[in-house]
Amino acid sequence: MAQITLHDLSETERFGRLLAQAVSSCGVAALLLRGPLGSGKTTLTRALVEALPGGDQAEVASPSFTLCNYYPTTPPVMHCDLYRSPGSLPDEIAEGLDRPEIFSILEWSEYLPEAEMPQDYLDISLQPCEESRLLTLQAHGPVADGLLRHLRQFWPVDSSAHG
Repeated sequence: MAQITLHDLSETERFGRLLAQAVSSCGVAALLLRGPLGSGKTTLTRALVEALPGGDQAEVASPSFTLCNYYPTTPPVMHCDLYRSPGSLPDEIAEGLDRPEIFSILEWSEYLPEAEMPQDYLDISLQPCEESRLLTLQAHGPVADGLLRHLRQFWPVDSSAHG
């Protein structure tokens, strides 16, 4: 587990680019995002997707109403919002999670049923603080472990988190 503080929008965007680099270097694991409204889930996703090869062709928007957006990146990205799907997973999302070549980014992942959890994922909890965002990252699986190690190499990890 690691904690990182992002102090402003430019740091959130820089961290998203670093995540894209980690995915390109380490392989594809799902990214599960948790946090209240306005915590930066879609902003982080936008920075990550736009930094992937082909991301300049992606119009990244919150999938609140569509449930899933697909982006023509390398690897291809499925960006989902589970807020309106508590307790059940739409077939489209379940099928995407079963395809290891697709990079799945799930907002409101606290609504993902335990039985549908991917085998390998990086869990990121975003918590807004007074003038920053505190990210808590937890790896589940070997690819996610590699992602977290990569991130730790290039981003300072908080030794004591505060807001």
